[in-house]
Amino acid sequence: MMVKKSVQLVICLLSLLTVELCSAANVDEACTGNTDCTVANSECSSGTCKCVGTTHYKSSATVCTPRGAFGGVCVTSIGDSTCLHSLKCTSNTCQCTTPTSEFFDTTDNTCKAKGGFGGVCVTSIGDSTCLYSLKCTSNTCQCTTPANQFFDTSDNTCKAKITLEATCTTGPTDQCLDVNAECKADTNNANKCLCKTTHYKDSNDACVDKIALEATCTPGITDQCLDASAECKADTDSTNKCLCKSTHYKHTNGICVGKSGFEGVCVTTIGDSSCLYSLKCISDTCQCTTPASEFFDSTDNTCKAKIALEATCTPGSTDQCKDTSAECKTDTDTANKCLCKTTHYKDSNDACAAKIALEATCTTGLTDQCIDVNAECKADNNNADKCLCKSTHYKDADSACVAKGGFGGVCVTATGDSTCLYSLKCTTDTCQCATPVSQFFDSTAKTCKPKIALNMECTIETDKPCADPMAVCTQHGSGPNKCMCNSDSYPSSDKCVARKLHNINCMENGHVNECVENAECKKVNNEFKCQCKNGAEENGKCNGVTVITPNFLLTIVCLIVTIVYKIQK
Repeated sequence: MMVKKSVQLVICLLSLLTVELCSAANVDEACTGNTDCTVANSECSSGTCKCVGTTHYKSSATVCTPRGAFGGVCVTSIGDSTCLHSLKCTSNTCQCTTPTSEFFDTTDNTCKAKGGFGGVCVTSIGDSTCLYSLKCTSNTCQCTTPANQFFDTSDNTCKAKITLEATCTTGPTDQCLDVNAECKADTNNANKCLCKTTHYKDSNDACVDKIALEATCTPGITDQCLDASAECKADTDSTNKCLCKSTHYKHTNGICVGKSGFEGVCVTTIGDSSCLYSLKCISDTCQCTTPASEFFDSTDNTCKAKIALEATCTPGSTDQCKDTSAECKTDTDTANKCLCKTTHYKDSNDACAAKIALEATCTTGLTDQCIDVNAECKADNNNADKCLCKSTHYKDADSACVAKGGFGGVCVTATGDSTCLYSLKCTTDTCQCATPVSQFFDSTAKTCKPKIALNMECTIETDKPCADPMAVCTQHGSGPNKCMCNSDSYPSSDKCVARKLHNINCMENGHVNECVENAECKKVNNEFKCQCKNGAEENGKCNGVTVITPNFLLTIVCLIVTIVYKIQK
């Protein structure tokens, strides 16, 4: 009985020991309470043993050890979980993701981008919150000495600021030592630190504010006046001030405005000072003192007395002629003079008057007074002096003087013979002699004459002077020109008779030239007919070309054979 009870006690103790051993749990293993988690600094959380707080599990030591802060120790083999604040574990050290461009802000335990030039930084942390070795001053990344340094973005370095008129590089801001200077191209297109447009370089080589209009200035210093159209010069009291240039005047709005030249706009309320060349401001226009008797000579920019009619003038200047209807132009001797315009003429009072219309009253003796250039002042049928068409012209339906037609020229039948020259007749719109059949036009004498009989003297230049239609005016041997029958006719009983064509009947003892050229009157089948001498005929005429007939060819061949036969014998 005692043995049985002892065995039961041992079994019970082993059971208790087994339960205790089975309930011990490592990190990330199941548990029912904190007592189950045997690793130091671990606890049972949601049925699993976890490291408490900011610790992490270090398996090599079977212990939960604290996570590393920024710059603290971590375990690279385990990973970023061994660091606090989402830091990266790099080479067993907790760092920001990109240490070269980030810094750790301890105020909110986050990694932030380092500031570039002019960017935000954290003064309490220091210069490490800036890029490019910049200094963190008042929470802004700057050069070490901002007053005499600028940041060059081309190489991200701080450099000494550039003195006035020294070479600079466009792009970087505030690179000029003088705060009122900027990097810009000079007159030679070289980039240099020069005063801004609102400043000028004074005698101390510093950029100072430009001087307002009528304020005191210093002679010899360029570009010191604020108004670009002003310059430093002595006023009426010999005090040097910024005053408008001689080509400008001070406007009521306080700026220098360009003076106007001749006929330019000016301001009457301001006066003549708003005009150039001592011109007068009259009705807001720059003019000569007495416009009626003066003109503006643009060659020397002066007002001069207007020029009388037919006196010498200079081309280019307008309104220089005293007569308003005259202009400066070249006369017949190629001299420039004030002459009446083309629409006017010089009248008996030596004034330019409007030219006179056709058939209007005029004054004889005055040249070029008629508006139609082909008209002249002469007496009409009533002996009244009027502008009428010249004898070589006639008045057409449009009341214009039109040139009359010469012999063979165009005329107007409806208007009549007055549209022809030389008393010619207008027949079917052509100027002709009165009886073209019996008259010819002598171009030398400009008249119609009776046509010339056969064998009578004529003028070869004259148009068809011969009465016989088959005669022409030609030289007769070495003698004078005479009306002779042409080559297609022959004279017979004081007239020209047409020569007979090939195969036309002729007279045995007829005229020597009865047949056409290269033909003769021969007996053919008991009749006399004109026959080509060489047998070649074309359209009834003989062309003089020898024709080889079959009989003639046979005769030649026989002759050749006979000659050859005799030679061989």
